[in-house]
Amino acid sequence: MKIYTPEKTYKPQKADKVIVPIKQGNFTIIHGHAPRSQLLTDGVVMLLDENNNAYKKWHINGGVAEISEDVCQIAVEEIEEI
Repeated sequence: MKIYTPEKTYKPQKADKVIVPIKQGNFTIIHGHAPRSQLLTDGVVMLLDENNNAYKKWHINGGVAEISEDVCQIAVEEIEEI
């Protein structure tokens, strides 16, 4: 997973699953997920390990996620690590 803001590109992170906030609730991204673009809402982005334990969390104020070839790229205006 990669995160981008207007001021910074965050170091790429590896995760078994990525959970992002969308209008309908939470959206889980796993390896092999079909390519898509997803509009994000205010909420928490989480990285999960193989046991579904969240080991990294950020609060975002909306944005967009691009998913393709086992890579999730997230672009946001504001982000804060939890």
